[in-house]
Amino acid sequence: MKEKEKIKQTLHDLFSSQKLAVLGTHQRGQPYGSLVAFASTPDLRNLLFATTRATRKFANLQADARVSMVFDNRSNRVADFRNSHMMEYSFY
Repeated sequence: MKEKEKIKQTLHDLFSSQKLAVLGTHQRGQPYGSLVAFASTPDLRNLLFATTRATRKFANLQADARVSMVFDNRSNRVADFRNSHMMEYSFY
């Protein structure tokens, strides 16, 4: 399997198995993390989550669309420190 297909399969498996991620935004230079429920499009080109216009994350996104998202499939056990499968992506 080619490297690109391997990455796509890994992302598909991760996004299918996890329903929550941490969205990282910022406001006036201060970081802001939000736990969000998310979904991916079948082609993995887009990640979707819903929020109301009254939230800080919405205001932060309006001010600056650059974000990071942290996806984590660890089981909250000591062994997770040796077998980490956390993935972080930044979008610009």
